[in-house]
Amino acid sequence: MKKRWLALFMILAQLVSFQAIGQEDSGSDDSSLLGDDFSIGIDGEVNAGGTIGTNGDAASNLQGSYVSLSVTWKEKIRAVITAKLEHLFKEGGVEFNDDFSIGEFIKEAYIEIREVGGSPVAIIIGKQPMAFGQNVQAMPMFENNPLANLQEIDEVYGITVDLTEGLFGVFDQAEVSVFETDAGDLELGKIDGVSVRLSKMITDQWLVTLSHAELGDNDNGAERRTSLGLIGETSDGTLVGWVEGMYFSNNPEYPNSNFAITVGGMMRVHETTDIIVEYNWVEKELQEIGVGVRTALTRNLSIGAEVRYRNYVERDNEVIFGIMLTYTFGNSDMGGNENFLFGGDEEDEFEDED
Repeated sequence: MKKRWLALFMILAQLVSFQAIGQEDSGSDDSSLLGDDFSIGIDGEVNAGGTIGTNGDAASNLQGSYVSLSVTWKEKIRAVITAKLEHLFKEGGVEFNDDFSIGEFIKEAYIEIREVGGSPVAIIIGKQPMAFGQNVQAMPMFENNPLANLQEIDEVYGITVDLTEGLFGVFDQAEVSVFETDAGDLELGKIDGVSVRLSKMITDQWLVTLSHAELGDNDNGAERRTSLGLIGETSDGTLVGWVEGMYFSNNPEYPNSNFAITVGGMMRVHETTDIIVEYNWVEKELQEIGVGVRTALTRNLSIGAEVRYRNYVERDNEVIFGIMLTYTFGNSDMGGNENFLFGGDEEDEFEDED
C-alpha cells in the first residue's frame, strides 16, 4: 500500500513540474502557426488518492484523472479529445494495465458546432456525456456515490442538440441526445438510446432540471430513467444545496429497485475550505450518509477527504474512508482556486509586478 501511495505522489509531482514549464512557455503565440481564428487548449486533472473500507478492501488509484486537448475555430467549432488517465493502471493499484484498451482510454472524442445557421443551437457529435441528470459532483470522491452510474450517461457515441436559449421561453435550456448504449470503445454501435434534459432558473438562486432517458434493451428488458433535480445557493455562495430524485426501471445494477434519491449540502466554513454532507438512498438496496471536506492548498492543488457509511439491505454495513489530492493544469478559462492556503502572497506580488 505504501508503494502505491508513493507512486501516485510521484506522478503528481511530475505533473506539477509539467505545469510550471507550461507556465514559463505560456507567452508563445499559437496564432503564428494556426492563424488568429484558431486556438488550442490543453487541460487536465490528476487525482491521486485511495480508499479503505471496514470490510478490508483497500485501493489507491487515479480516479477521475484526465487530460484534454481542444482546437477551436472562431469560438464556433471545437474539436475535443479527452484521455482517461486512470485506465493506464490496473484497477485499485498503480501497476500498468495489461489489458490496456485505446477505446476505454479515450473518454471523449467529439466535435461541437455552435450557432448553427446563425441561431442559438449547438450540435455535438461523437463520444461524449449525454444530456441527462443535474451532475452535482461536490463530494471529494464523487465517483464513489452509489448513484453515480444512474445519474449520468457517458463514454458513448451520439449526437446532442442543445437549444442554448431555451424552448419557447418555458425553459432556459433544452437538450436532446440520441446515442448508442454500449460504452467504452471507439466503435459506433446500434443507436438505441435517447434522452432529453430541460433546465429552468426559477429564481436567481434556484435551478430545476428535468431529464428522461430510454436506453434500449438489456438482459432485464428496456431500461428507462426519469430524473428531477433542484439546486439552490445563497446569494453570497457560501451555502449550496441540492436534491435529485430518480425513477427508473430494469437497471442492471439495481434490478430490484425503481426509485433513488440524493440530498446534499455544501457549506464554505473558510475562504479555502468547504464541508459537504450528502445522503443517498436506493429502494430495496441501501442508504448512505457521507461527509467530506475539501481544502485549497495552492492555486492548482487541493486536498479532500471523506467518510461514507452504507447501510445495505442484504449485506453487512460498511464504512468507507477516502482521501484525494487533486491537481489541475491547463491554459483554458477553467482557472484554479480563487483562494488558497499557501503561496498567496507570492502570487499577489507576481501579479503586482506585471
